[in-house]
Amino acid sequence: MEPLTIKSFGMLAEKMPQSEFEFPYHKDSNELLKALNTKYPFLADLKFSLAVDKQLVQENTPLKGNEEIALLPPFSGG
Repeated sequence: MEPLTIKSFGMLAEKMPQSEFEFPYHKDSNELLKALNTKYPFLADLKFSLAVDKQLVQENTPLKGNEEIALLPPFSGG
C-alpha cells in the first residue's frame, strides 16, 4: 500500500520533527492515530482534529493508502 502523507499545522507543526512527512499505511484512522501516538508520544497530551483528504473525520475512517492526512490544532471562532 502507498504511504500516507501527514501534514501538521499550528502548534502541532512546531512540535513535530517535520511539518510534512510520509508515514506507513494503516487501514483506518484509529490505527493511524495509535501508530502516531506510539511514534510521537507527546501527541497523546494534545488536542487536535484529523482530516483525511481535506475532510474532517469524527469517527473511525477506512484508509486505502496515498491519502493526505492533516493534524489540525483546535480552532477558535471569530
